[in-house]
Amino acid sequence: MEIKKLLEKAIYYLNDSEYTNPYYEARLILSGLLDKDLSYIISHEDENLSENISNKYLDILKKRSDGWPLAYILGETEFYGNKFYVDEGVLIPRRDTEISVETISKIISKNKIKNILEIGSGTGIVSISLAKENEDIEFDCIDISDKAISNTKKNIKFHNLSNVRVFKSDIYSNVCKKYDLIYSNPPYIKREEISKLQKEISYEPITALDGGVDGLIFYRRIIKDLDEYLSKNGFLVLEIGYDQKEDIYQLLSNYNHSCIKDLSSLDRVIIASKGEIDV
Repeated sequence: MEIKKLLEKAIYYLNDSEYTNPYYEARLILSGLLDKDLSYIISHEDENLSENISNKYLDILKKRSDGWPLAYILGETEFYGNKFYVDEGVLIPRRDTEISVETISKIISKNKIKNILEIGSGTGIVSISLAKENEDIEFDCIDISDKAISNTKKNIKFHNLSNVRVFKSDIYSNVCKKYDLIYSNPPYIKREEISKLQKEISYEPITALDGGVDGLIFYRRIIKDLDEYLSKNGFLVLEIGYDQKEDIYQLLSNYNHSCIKDLSSLDRVIIASKGEIDV
């Protein structure tokens, strides 16, 4: 079947999906399947593809129309200008998390940061993005999920980094030193809200989403023992839900704190320290 006819079918499949951009995704998925860039798809619309490739493409489109996340279909995503592998069963990176990277970068630029701990690495995007720009800083990534640890290792290898390591730990259970900065984007969705999320999110691991009854269970655990693992006047950086700032401020009553908003003017990242915060 010709590429242009396949694309027409693809747009038909995806047209009623509220979470897709049919024209863009139809071409992106086909470019991934053919291992060609988007410009090739556009400039070779008259090319005939084999029945095997055509059927495989239509099967993928069916999964996407059913809500299967695009990052799982492609096996990768773009974040902070870099490519990252995304394995099924691991939380898919969100664009809003780039605000966390930018915030930590500003802290690094104004303070002497020797090491950073990321709690809940997922695909490893935050530590790896920062490690590429800060080769003199040591990054430790931890996660409770074996799939996440494997995915992070894959991305560390892909980006050829020697200043990032990953190991299994339930919050601080296997952590044995202090860090100048601790970052986490923990599960923070209230348990009763999970079933109301859009369909494609239901394919992601619930353990990476479920923040307990009030959405705060992991923030409490991180903050409770923070003094034991954070250097004097070190920084805690937390990604949060849009309505969680005041609750987390209460948990951080012994710390100075500040909040960064996202591009939609929603609360997104909290910075805490017993020292001065200048970001």
